Amino acid sequence: MSISGQQTILIGLPNESAGSDSLYTAFTKINTNFNTLFSCASPYNTFVANTGIQITSNANTGVVNIRNSGVCNIIAGTNITVSALDENGNITINSTAGGNGGNGSGGTVTSVALLPASNARLTVTGSPITSSGNLIIDLATSGVTQGTYTNPNVTVDSYGRVTTISNGASQGTVTSIGITPGSGIQVTGSPITANGSITVTNTGVTRLTAGSGILLSGSNGNVTISSPITGGTVTSVGIISSTLNVTGGPIATAGLITINLPSDINLSGNIIGGNLSTGGVLTVTGNANIGNIGTAGIITATGNITGGNLSTGGVLTVTGNANIGNIGTAGIITATGNITGGNLITSKQLLLNGAEDLAPSAAANLLVTASYFSTSAAETATLADGTSGQIKTFMMLADGGDMVITVANAAWGGSGTMTFGDVGDACTLQYVANKWFCIGNNGVAFA
Repeated sequence: MSISGQQTILIGLPNESAGSDSLYTAFTKINTNFNTLFSCASPYNTFVANTGIQITSNANTGVVNIRNSGVCNIIAGTNITVSALDENGNITINSTAGGNGGNGSGGTVTSVALLPASNARLTVTGSPITSSGNLIIDLATSGVTQGTYTNPNVTVDSYGRVTTISNGASQGTVTSIGITPGSGIQVTGSPITANGSITVTNTGVTRLTAGSGILLSGSNGNVTISSPITGGTVTSVGIISSTLNVTGGPIATAGLITINLPSDINLSGNIIGGNLSTGGVLTVTGNANIGNIGTAGIITATGNITGGNLSTGGVLTVTGNANIGNIGTAGIITATGNITGGNLITSKQLLLNGAEDLAPSAAANLLVTASYFSTSAAETATLADGTSGQIKTFMMLADGGDMVITVANAAWGGSGTMTFGDVGDACTLQYVANKWFCIGNNGVAFA
């Protein structure tokens, strides 16, 4: 481009001053020209073309050509309006057509795609379509190997696809036939796996021959053996007992013999049987192992009683152990041994005779109900875990010093101790839910 304000230096003929500028004037004009040149020169010496711009230069002419290689002109088509270039160089393109465009205000569909609900069940190729093409939908493989299966075991999912399949065991073909012999039978040729014969031989009775005084009804099939000889026949059956009541005997032709227990039963041996019922007294010196025992009198057992339910209207006395379901009596129950069972009901007294004199530093005996002690100095003892429902009592007879009993799994917590300090101190414990609970106390300190 042209730069204005250029200073011209006047130069005359050689060695003549006429028509020539002085050296000062000439150099001043040169300096002015350089100042003008540098002030008007561009600070840029490199041009870089960005997107849509093309730059060419001619070194001979000194011309740099910058050309728009992108959009040069916008022509409005059908249903399209193009605004004029605004002061910022922006052009607005609008659609004037209606329809169901993607933004709801009309427009042109530029892309169509298809997404499968599950890639494990469907495959889609050719998606999206931006101009033209085909969408291909196919079933996804389920991992099952194609082929022919024998007696297949098949798993089908909720979409009807076979997800697993395998050959099953062969069925329905008989590969072997055999016969297992019983008593008196011999079998040969068994089993048969292809073809052959099975031979069955009777190794038991093969023939019956009637001897003297014997008659046979036949030679095969069901054979009846009888004797035609008379005499030697039982003509009467009777029962004699010194301890049981027997009626209906002897029987000469046909009838029933009835055997009943007497009102009072006194046995020095053992009783083993089903149910025992008597209206009198039952006394057993040995052991009684019976189902249910019922009596209106007195039951006395020196040995052990084992059975189901025991019911008596009198007194129950057991010197041994009683292992019975439910016990019910209208009298007094006295047991020197152990009573094990379900419910115990009495309208009078229950006497538990088991007791011990608890020694110093000893463990309380869980096989007896009561533990009593007399101290001569400060003493200790222990109580181990009991059996669910068990009752244990402690009482001080004489006081020569405190008795401290340490209780395992004491329900009252703390150190789990009971301290007896005076004569007459006593308490009752019961073992419930794997803990000892105090259910009665007189003067005992619990910690």
